[in-house]
Amino acid sequence: MFKNVKSIKNFGIFKNVNTNAGLPFYQFNLFYGFNYSGKTTLSRIFRAMQLGEMPEGFTGASFEVDCHDAGSIKSNNLQKVENLRVFNSDYIAKNVNFDESSVSPVLIVGERNIELETELQALEDSIPAKEAERDQNIGFAASKEKEKNNRLTEVGRNVAVLSILGRSTFNASSVRTMLASAEASHDLTPEQVSAYIDTARATAASSVPIVKFSVPDMIGVFGDIDSIMATSVTQATIAELDADNRLRSWVEEGIERNAGHTTCQFCGNTLSQARIDELNAYFSKAYKDLSRRIDTAIASVQSQSFASSIPDTSQLYPDLQKNFDELRSQIQPIHNSVGELKASLVKLLTDKKEHMGEVLPFNASDYHLPLVTGLIEQFNAVITEHNERAANHSTEQRQAIEAIKRHYVYQETQNYDHPQTQLDIQAFKDASVTIQDEINANKARIDAIKAELNNTRQGAQSLNDNLRQYFGKTDIEIKPVDGTYKFMREDREAKHLSDGERTAIAFAYFITQLEDESLNGTKPIVYLDDPICSLDSNHIYNVLGIIKNKLGHEHVEQLFISMHNFEFFNLVKTWLSYFSKTKTGIAKRAQFFLVNRTRDQSKIDPLPKLLKDHRSEYAYLISKVKEAVERPEHCDSVAVQSYLRKILEVYFSFRFNLTEFRANGKDQIAPNLLKGIEDAEVKANMLYEYMNEKCHAKSMELGVKFPEAVQPQLTNAWGIITNAIETNDKPHYDAYYA
Repeated sequence: MFKNVKSIKNFGIFKNVNTNAGLPFYQFNLFYGFNYSGKTTLSRIFRAMQLGEMPEGFTGASFEVDCHDAGSIKSNNLQKVENLRVFNSDYIAKNVNFDESSVSPVLIVGERNIELETELQALEDSIPAKEAERDQNIGFAASKEKEKNNRLTEVGRNVAVLSILGRSTFNASSVRTMLASAEASHDLTPEQVSAYIDTARATAASSVPIVKFSVPDMIGVFGDIDSIMATSVTQATIAELDADNRLRSWVEEGIERNAGHTTCQFCGNTLSQARIDELNAYFSKAYKDLSRRIDTAIASVQSQSFASSIPDTSQLYPDLQKNFDELRSQIQPIHNSVGELKASLVKLLTDKKEHMGEVLPFNASDYHLPLVTGLIEQFNAVITEHNERAANHSTEQRQAIEAIKRHYVYQETQNYDHPQTQLDIQAFKDASVTIQDEINANKARIDAIKAELNNTRQGAQSLNDNLRQYFGKTDIEIKPVDGTYKFMREDREAKHLSDGERTAIAFAYFITQLEDESLNGTKPIVYLDDPICSLDSNHIYNVLGIIKNKLGHEHVEQLFISMHNFEFFNLVKTWLSYFSKTKTGIAKRAQFFLVNRTRDQSKIDPLPKLLKDHRSEYAYLISKVKEAVERPEHCDSVAVQSYLRKILEVYFSFRFNLTEFRANGKDQIAPNLLKGIEDAEVKANMLYEYMNEKCHAKSMELGVKFPEAVQPQLTNAWGIITNAIETNDKPHYDAYYA
C-alpha cells in the first residue's frame, strides 16, 4: 500500500510538493479539486508507477512515493507495481479506439473444441440457403405491397383530378387510413357526387340582407273616402255648369282668380255684381270644402305605393337561385294589383265630385290589398338558408370533400380485397423475419463459437455485464469481431458515441480488466480519475454502485478516487464516511484530500471542513472568493474566477429559478440580481464579461503570469455581487456573505 506522496517536483502543475499535507493514505482515499487543479496530473504519477515508466512530456520531472510496507518508489528508478491499475484519460486513449469503435480483447484462457468447429461449419453452410429463402419472401411482400400501394395511389389521384382538394393532398397513405372505416352508406349516386363536387368547388359567399316589403296603409284613406261619400252639399242651379264639368271647374277656378275685381282677368269684360253673386251661390263654401276634400283624398290615394327590397339573385348559392327567381316573379302582380286598387278609388272620388249633392255608397271591404306575408317568409327562408351556409361554408365544403373521399374509398374496397392482401403481405414479411431470426441466431452462434475458439467470449460477456450495470440498459453491446471488440448498437456498428457513452465503455472495460486472471489471488490498488465525465445524475448513481460492488473494501488493497463533480463527490464522501472514523477494534480506513491550486502551482491539502461537513460547495466557494479578495497573494486568480461563476450559478438557480445569465441575447443579471441597483446594465455587462471571458482560456495565461492584472476586476465584481445581495436579499447576505 502507498503511504503518501513524499515529494513531487516540476511534474506539471505540481512544482514542489512535500507529502500530502502530512496525512497518510489509507485504504480509501478521496481527492476533490476544481478544473485545472491538477487531479489528472496526480493520476499520471500513479500510472507511471503502474507502467514503470515516466509519461511523455515530463522531462525533468520527479516524484517519490512512500509505501507502508517498505521503502519508496522513485521516478528515477521506476519498477512496475504489478497490482496497480489506473483509470484516467491516458488509459482511455491507450485501450479504447473510438474512431474504429473497438477495444482490445480481454483474454480468458479456454480449450479448443472439435465439436464446436463441426457445429460452426454446419451453421456457416446453412446460411446461404436461408438467405435466398428470406429474399424470396421479401420480394413477394414487396410485390404485393407495390400492387396495393399503386391502387391506393390511383384512388387518391381520382379524387385529386376533381379539383376539390385545394392545397391539401389525398395520397396512398390517406386512402390507407380510411379503408378500415369504409361502409356501404358511403356509396353515392352520380347526382349526389355531382352536388358534393359543386359544393366542394364553390367559393365562400357573403351573407345577404333579408327581403322587405312596404305595403300601402289604406285604413286612413278608406276612412276619408267613406266620410266623403256620405257628405252632400246644396247649391244653386246653373244649367250650363251642371252640364259641363270642364266648364264648371274652369269657372270655379276663375271665381278665385277674379275675387275683388270688376273686370274679368281673362277676357277683359265687365263683371257685374249680380253675376258674381250668382256664381258664388253656385260654388258655396260647403261645396268648396267638399271639393277640396275630394282632391286631397285623390292625392292621398295616388301617393300610396308598394315597395320591395330584394337582393340580387346572383348573390345566392347557385342551387338556391332558381327558387328565388320563381318567388321574384310574383312581385309584379302585386304592383299591378295595388295600381288597380288606386285607379278604382280615384275613379270613385272623381265621380263623387260630379255628384256632390248626393250621398254615394262606399264599402271598404270591396277594395282588397294583396297579401304579401307568406311571400316574404318564402323569400327569407331561402335567404336564411344561404346565410347559414355562408357562415358555415368551410364546414360544409369540408364535409362535401370528405363524403367524396369516402365514396371513392368505398368503391375501391368493392373492387379489391385490401385486408386479404395485407394479410398476405404480413405473412411474407413474418416468414422473412422468422428466417432472418434464424439467420441471426445462427450468426450469433457462429460469432459465439468463434469467440470461444478465440478465447474472447468470456471477456466480452463480462464487459457487457459491466456495461449493463453502468447504463442500466443494453443500448450498446460489445461483440468479439476478428480478434477485437466492436461497439454495437442494435446489431450495427456504433459510431458517433457521446462523451458519456465513451466514458461508460472505457470504465466498463477497465473494471473488466480488473477481473483478468493476471490479478487472480491479488487485490489491486486502483486509482480512478473522474470516472463519471459527461454523465448525467442517473448514471452517476450507477457508477457509484459499480465502485461499491467491484471495488469495496473486500475487493481492493487500496482505492484512490479523484473528481471535480460535486454531486459525485458527495455520494462517494457519504459512502467513505463510514470508513473515515476510528471505531473500537477498527482502524480508520478513509482519508479525504483537496487538490488545491494557487496561481501556477498545486498541492495536496486536507479537505476543508466546509467541504467535509456540508453537502454543498456554495459556502466553501464564498469563503475562497472572500479569501482571494482579502489575501490575493494566497490564491489562484484563474480558479477564483471560476469560483465566482459557480457561486452565481447556484444563487441564480435557487433564487430566480434561472440556469443562464443570458438567454437568447436577453440579459438576466440586471433585472434580477441587480434589480434597483444604480447603473445595473453597465454592471451586468461587467459581470457577464468577467465570468464568461476572464474565467476561460483566453485570460488564463494573463491570470497565471500577472495575477495583479486580474485582482482589481475580481474585487470590483465581488463588490457588485455582495452589494446587490445585501440590498435585495439581506437575510441570505447575513447568512452567507456577511
